[in-house]
Amino acid sequence: MAESTRPNSPQTKLNQAINLAKEGHKPEALELLRQVVASQPVNQAAWLWLSAVTDDQTEAMSAYKRAKAINPTHASLVRAEEWLTHRFPEAIELTETDPVDPAATGPETAPLRQNTLRVFNLVTFGLVVLAIIIGLIVLLLGLVWEVNATAFASNLLSTGSVQLDSPQHQALALEVALAEQNWPEAVTVLEGLHRSYPASGSVTQHLAYAQTQLGINLRSRGFVEEALTHFETALELAPEQVRTRQEQRLALAYVSGVRAYQAGDWPTAIDAFESIWAESKSYTNVKDLLFSAHYNHGLALKASGAFDQAKTSLEAATILHPEMSEPRRLLAEIEFDMAPETPLKRPLGKSSLQDRLILVSVAEQRMRVYDGRDLVFDFIVSTGEPGRDTAIGEFEILNKIDNAYAATWNLDMPYWMGIYWAGPLQNGIHSLPIVKDTGYKLWDGYLGQRVSYGCVILSDEDAATLYDWTEVGTRVKIVPSFDYWSFDDKD
Repeated sequence: MAESTRPNSPQTKLNQAINLAKEGHKPEALELLRQVVASQPVNQAAWLWLSAVTDDQTEAMSAYKRAKAINPTHASLVRAEEWLTHRFPEAIELTETDPVDPAATGPETAPLRQNTLRVFNLVTFGLVVLAIIIGLIVLLLGLVWEVNATAFASNLLSTGSVQLDSPQHQALALEVALAEQNWPEAVTVLEGLHRSYPASGSVTQHLAYAQTQLGINLRSRGFVEEALTHFETALELAPEQVRTRQEQRLALAYVSGVRAYQAGDWPTAIDAFESIWAESKSYTNVKDLLFSAHYNHGLALKASGAFDQAKTSLEAATILHPEMSEPRRLLAEIEFDMAPETPLKRPLGKSSLQDRLILVSVAEQRMRVYDGRDLVFDFIVSTGEPGRDTAIGEFEILNKIDNAYAATWNLDMPYWMGIYWAGPLQNGIHSLPIVKDTGYKLWDGYLGQRVSYGCVILSDEDAATLYDWTEVGTRVKIVPSFDYWSFDDKD
């Protein structure tokens, strides 16, 4: 497929970057432009757009000079220079090192200045210019496919057409490494060039960029500590690189967070991971590590009785991974632990807890309440809908809360009387639930039908009556039908 239509080709990325820049999405445009110039160092349009979009003066100047080196007579260079001068008026004049127009000099001076500049370029930037020339040759041959251009250079290397360790060999190796985004190889080649030409700003900038890209590659695969060394090396070469400094800062926070996590220092780990999460939600493993740190911190706080702080940490874990049931289960336990004790409203009299019984029939959708063998109350109820059936069996009142909250459903449940656990959640007896945000009363008008999520639902008045009558420990029995139960049953 031709480069102009291949989804991830440099030309496609360049078109996307131009559109993003025109729409005002500069960070996204810059990322794509940097990818294009890395894979196609001879793409003059990409260098010009990079110089126009970046806010980094050093990067803008460097990109402009790279574009000018490719084709010094390109018509867009004049506008690019005017734009740079307008944006960075304090910058060094861009044309200081440009060759003097021969028409404006004497017949002897112009050739001398041109020859001097040519020698300077050959000595200082020879290898880079050679790579550009090779790229232009490839383009002139009509090799518009990125893969074919890489294959062309690779073939020269593998067949021995170019002498090993020669400047041409190094330039071709660099061209292939950049096109394939083989950052370890690119770093190796550029380090050799940097040793040979330590004064070359272009080689230094390219080496810093390759070190950064190698670090990003390692970081994305989870080797953050190893990546950090490459970011630090890149900053030693080019301290002004904004992206590299950001990567270094995030990597330092990550390494610090992991060490705190391994030591069980949950607050420090949380602070480190949250600083990364606030800046980059796609950063390697940070979401899972932050979730785990919040969860473990919540466990530790719960064990120490610091329920308020434990609740905060577990709620943070639930936000990160709402599909995980364990934090929700712990939150439910904490909410029950934090609920105030319900005082004994009146003496039980002659009857004891064992004499009292709450009997619920699923078939009849009714509740009969006994004190000894005396029927005290007879209420209409709603039990769990099919698929969320209220459990059959013998239970007891586990806890009482004036107004419980179901985080799973965002419901307030007045006159809560918990009776059994259903996985991470507790089912109970309560009045018609109320949607927290709207005040809407759920299932109003549907009592007597199986509509609940598993709890036993009463009218508000009946729930208040039962809540006042019952105590923690009161027996509860849920049966398929009253027809299959009597006081004489031993089950």
